[in-house]
Amino acid sequence: MAAFARQSRAAEIKEYEETKVSRIWSVRGIVSDSVPLSGDPEDVIDRAPHNLLYLNENPLSIYLHSGGRQAIYYDLVGDQAQKLAYIEVRVQSKLPSNAVMLARRPINALLDVLTRNNDMPLILQRIELMSPRDGEPLVYQALLPNNRGIKAGPLGGIHQAVPFAPYDAIYREALTSSSPFYRLLCAARMFEGTGTIRKWLREQCEARGIKERLPAEVQVDEGYLRRVGLEPQFISGVRTAQDLYHKLKDLRDAIAHFLIEREGADMHVYLAEGAQLHIYSTAATALLHYAHLSLEQLRMFYTQYVPRRGSHILPMVQNRDQFIVRASDFGVE
Repeated sequence: MAAFARQSRAAEIKEYEETKVSRIWSVRGIVSDSVPLSGDPEDVIDRAPHNLLYLNENPLSIYLHSGGRQAIYYDLVGDQAQKLAYIEVRVQSKLPSNAVMLARRPINALLDVLTRNNDMPLILQRIELMSPRDGEPLVYQALLPNNRGIKAGPLGGIHQAVPFAPYDAIYREALTSSSPFYRLLCAARMFEGTGTIRKWLREQCEARGIKERLPAEVQVDEGYLRRVGLEPQFISGVRTAQDLYHKLKDLRDAIAHFLIEREGADMHVYLAEGAQLHIYSTAATALLHYAHLSLEQLRMFYTQYVPRRGSHILPMVQNRDQFIVRASDFGVE
């Protein structure tokens, strides 16, 4: 999860950060059914939202009441076709960054209620903090898209390291998820699997008389952990990927089990909370990175030292009709 702004807005943002004057900010939540995962920040900003929520009044002003005087007003604003384009809420804060974080909880809470009542897939595609000067976007917050691309070909084919295939699947689950909560859970499951893979590789080496030692535990880069947003006090004492995994145990348990017991009381993670989103986003990024590195080291060891049993046919393109998916290969008729 990242915040970004156009260069032309840098001086205005700096002024707000330095003066620290408490003010009312307008924050917009762009509502869609998915989050862009590829491209650059400009692509994220330009990507049109999509949902099936139409407004009979445009804008539509409604409140969410949670008892007593705890009520929040929202403006639901539609496009030319009356389809919801964004939800605007007002928050009070001295800093632009706090305004963005504070707005996430009430906007998410409203989307939670709308989803519950109408069974609609509604998600925040991005947050826009509006400038008090001209009413235009000042800061954007969104899931930072992956801007890494490749050009494929010519390419004969790829040899799959079969024992690692389930981990490839869960890694793709993590990268294609727009939820940092689920991404952390996937990362934890990947790292937990390194122990199983290590045990299996050790057994293969013993059975085949292979004397090579398995790769050592991956060391973490403190600078990398700081860059992704982890606090210095959290990083203290974290030397290996295993250390990082154990440091994140409470976060993993909280999202895996929803309710966890702490000091005799049941606690849960409120997924609508902006602060929780930030915590899980940074934690998931770090753990997924080192879970992937750990598995890649073991995969390299496997491909280099553990020979594959049996003969292998090189599937040539002229014989491609021999290599189709058959129901019988999977016990299906």
